[in-house]
Amino acid sequence: MIKKVLICLLIVLLASCSSVKKYNQQISTLHSPEQVRSDIDFAYHKLQRLHPDLYWYISKDSLDQKINELKASVQQPISSLEFYKQFAPVVASIRQGHTAIYSPRTKQTRKEKKIRGKRSSPFRSLAFRGIDNKLFVNKIYGKDSTVVVGSELLSVDNEKTSDLLDSFQKLHTGDGYNTTFIPQYTSRGFGFLYTRTHQQKDSVLMRLKTNDSVYSRYLYANYSKEKKVLNKDTVVVPAVKISKSEKKIIKKENKRLRKHYNKYGFDKYKKEYNRNFRFIASDTAPSIVYMKIRRFTKGNYKDFYKESFSKIDSANCKNLVIDLRGNLGGRLAEIDELYSYLTNKKYVFIEKAKMTQRMSFLYPLFHSKSWLQKTGTTLLLPVLSVYQMFKVKKENGDPYFNFKYSRLREPKPNSFDGKIYVLIDGESFSASSILSTHLKATKRATFVGKETGGAYNGTIAGFFAIIELPNSKINMRVGLMKINAPHTIQPDGFGIKPDVYIEKISKEKDNKMDWVIRDIQESN
Repeated sequence: MIKKVLICLLIVLLASCSSVKKYNQQISTLHSPEQVRSDIDFAYHKLQRLHPDLYWYISKDSLDQKINELKASVQQPISSLEFYKQFAPVVASIRQGHTAIYSPRTKQTRKEKKIRGKRSSPFRSLAFRGIDNKLFVNKIYGKDSTVVVGSELLSVDNEKTSDLLDSFQKLHTGDGYNTTFIPQYTSRGFGFLYTRTHQQKDSVLMRLKTNDSVYSRYLYANYSKEKKVLNKDTVVVPAVKISKSEKKIIKKENKRLRKHYNKYGFDKYKKEYNRNFRFIASDTAPSIVYMKIRRFTKGNYKDFYKESFSKIDSANCKNLVIDLRGNLGGRLAEIDELYSYLTNKKYVFIEKAKMTQRMSFLYPLFHSKSWLQKTGTTLLLPVLSVYQMFKVKKENGDPYFNFKYSRLREPKPNSFDGKIYVLIDGESFSASSILSTHLKATKRATFVGKETGGAYNGTIAGFFAIIELPNSKINMRVGLMKINAPHTIQPDGFGIKPDVYIEKISKEKDNKMDWVIRDIQESN
């Protein structure tokens, strides 16, 4: 029996290695015009079949024309990377940020990972920030670096940063017609976008400027072998022999730290928390609670909000700042949980989610690359079919998924009744915008900053299908549900507008937060 299992594992391993080599060869060769056109048709067919509102911001005639023009323009064999650069602007013209394509990247075999370690982008160690159409190094992660924080990035491998940013802005989109998302997204995601639009490299040469000094630095790809790493504050059992009672204390403390990191969503690599909470106090202003949420993902959000609003209630604090700048979204469950602490009225959080087919939400499971997941889905098909009968109902011929958030919800008993400020910008997207729509529509908060990149009237999200184009191996992401809050505005296609518009970004100070503090001071 054991021998049979080992033989099966060996077959899977060899098949995996062969599959990786075949994949790498396919994305590195040129594809004929017929193959490229076939991929375009394949992608468009999948969009029409799965996307619940493909022509929300573009007419069918306009999209058909763009598709046909792209197909006609392909006259010579091209690489997967070049095809991605040509096709991405067409997909971006749909003007829905969750619908996007991504260029294929060379994969490592298990043997390569074992010998060299798992490869990461040379840009992984840097975070960028855009100010006045310039790009600056905002943070440095990982090991010590000779790059100076605050340096302006002038070029990468002799390509001007300004030219790179201009090219990146054609590849993605926010929701609707807003103009705030792309400039911020391409600045902060510069490293990711560079990696996606260039041949894989183990090093890149950056030219930077700090004050009046110009200097050059190489960035190198990191190859790290997987190993268990404890958090920096984890208590480590000493090498010397200790008593059982001491072991028990250490075990208890480690458990407490793991729970703490999970609650606040600690990122081990970046050494920062996903959820942040603190009181801001001064001699001239009443107490202010500052809550920075980087993403609505990662960790035990329920414990975080329960603890945070318990502290606010105990302190009788009447001023709350929720910072959603740069928050690209996340879980519906988390924003519903947060909103339940911000209202004292019963509410419906989202409308029923429109789909194209009753079984659309199961598409990612049936088309997974994991044979184990596909097998499990097939075995559970009778159960899943019963589940969808209860969750999906047809209305006027269209199927709608009934989330629990589509039913009447109760606010928390200790919900916050003070003044709320929400800081927003172009990268306040997806779940951030859904939460902001509620707070804006109910006049529950004062919004400070710039228009959100996510639309007021909803987005295409919920569940996602990742579709691989057969020839080029480009990946396309398609949202399967139309998610709307029960509030709309006209004209459609724009984000949540701030009550106090502050566009200028400063390297020296947080001018949006400064305005909030002044407003609270003047109001008391």
